[in-house]
Amino acid sequence: MAVAATLAACPASQAAADVRVDGNLHALKLSASGDSLAEVLARFETAFAVKCRSAVPLQAEIRGSYAGSLSQVVARLLDGYNYVIRNDRELTEIIVLGRAGEAAVVPKARLAAPAKSIASRWR
Repeated sequence: MAVAATLAACPASQAAADVRVDGNLHALKLSASGDSLAEVLARFETAFAVKCRSAVPLQAEIRGSYAGSLSQVVARLLDGYNYVIRNDRELTEIIVLGRAGEAAVVPKARLAAPAKSIASRWR
């Protein structure tokens, strides 16, 4: 009985959040119904030669239809984020750096040890 209830619940959860991607990198159609931004970008990875990386969590819920080139669709999806799209012959990389307007986190630099003088080396 519990197994039947679990199996019956699975299709409903998948239907509530669905990402569809059709076309190619130059003319694509995307429709999403409540998926996270990370899930939508991951769908590009399975549909095309695209790799997505992010320095911040991408949990915003995406709903609606988008059409255009990959760059145009990504620009609409990542509105409010700082990001880079790097195109190579075989691979397109989408790198999300953070939210627009947020200060970048800069790692603390190690201070180099002061240089020893020639005289101190001989002692």
